[in-house]
Amino acid sequence: MDITPPRPKKKCRLPKPTPLPLIPLKNGGFYRFQGIFNGFSVCIKNIDEMKKCVSMGFFGKANLSRSYPQFDGNIEKPELIRKRQWHTRERWHKKCNVNNSKKVIVLPDSDDEDGEYFKHLQAEYKIDRCGNLETVNLMLEEAFFLQNVLNCLDIFHETRLLNNLETLQLFSNSDDCFQHKYVTYYHFRSKNWVVKPGIKFGGDFLLYKEGPPFHHASYVVLIQEENKEIDTTSLMGLHRMCETAGKELLICQIFWPSEVTLLGDLSNIKVNEILMKRWVSSQERQEVI
Repeated sequence: MDITPPRPKKKCRLPKPTPLPLIPLKNGGFYRFQGIFNGFSVCIKNIDEMKKCVSMGFFGKANLSRSYPQFDGNIEKPELIRKRQWHTRERWHKKCNVNNSKKVIVLPDSDDEDGEYFKHLQAEYKIDRCGNLETVNLMLEEAFFLQNVLNCLDIFHETRLLNNLETLQLFSNSDDCFQHKYVTYYHFRSKNWVVKPGIKFGGDFLLYKEGPPFHHASYVVLIQEENKEIDTTSLMGLHRMCETAGKELLICQIFWPSEVTLLGDLSNIKVNEILMKRWVSSQERQEVI
């Protein structure tokens, strides 16, 4: 079976990242980042820590940037926004009564597809005072991996520092599928894949070689728990969508012994990978003599 090689992105000027955010200290330990659990993710607000998390292993997703976050956008490159976005931020500023300002360039709204929009394009230079600052949000699986495996993240909930067991209980209560998702995340991270959410392609995770700025996602991962069937119609539709997007569908089956916990040895949990391919009879059929 032929496996499609990862597709590199063009014109990426970022340096190749280090695979993990491990920063050694003089005392022999590692620098510990600080994150706050907000109910559905772990938020990192310190600018230096955000830069290190994203640039060293591509952990987390910025809340404002579409791709690589612009941490210093208010100083170096003003953000480009539409006029309707500007009005929304002005309403936020009046309601929230904050005064964290940054420079933005406001472009007119465009709802037509003809060329008249570009003939009358007049950008405005304004000061955004809504206080909408860039932060990095970690998936629950990423946060638990950094805390439990790499031991480089402190997670706070309601001003209280959580230990590994408290974090596991909190995340499991927040997401019923957290434990199976974490086993899958751990499995592919240990194989040096950069793992990102797969919701925009209908799966559980996306797998990137080196990181999203360097390559397009190679696989859409769908988790299948033990003794649970996947609907055939949904599976065929997802596979067709993956083919259209130039990705491959990888079904991840998890076989979990009852005596194994997430804080124990995960090597006893069996993870079976199934690569789904469409069978083309004219190309792959073997003649029977």
